[in-house]
Amino acid sequence: MTAQPQVGSVRARRFPDAPQHDFCFRVTGVFTTGNVTYVETEQLGSGGIGRGRLEHVLEYAEPVDG
Repeated sequence: MTAQPQVGSVRARRFPDAPQHDFCFRVTGVFTTGNVTYVETEQLGSGGIGRGRLEHVLEYAEPVDG
């Protein structure tokens, strides 16, 4: 199971084969419906809002210090 991120934490998503798609995002919400956990995010820089399943959002993502 993937560890649940904290609301307000910042993560960097790094795609190993497509670095042009790398970005940083802030976690704005975490919630569970049934057996599925979802994460809401705000992309830093563009302000884009997203929502996805925990395991998909955190795939290739790592915490950012600071």
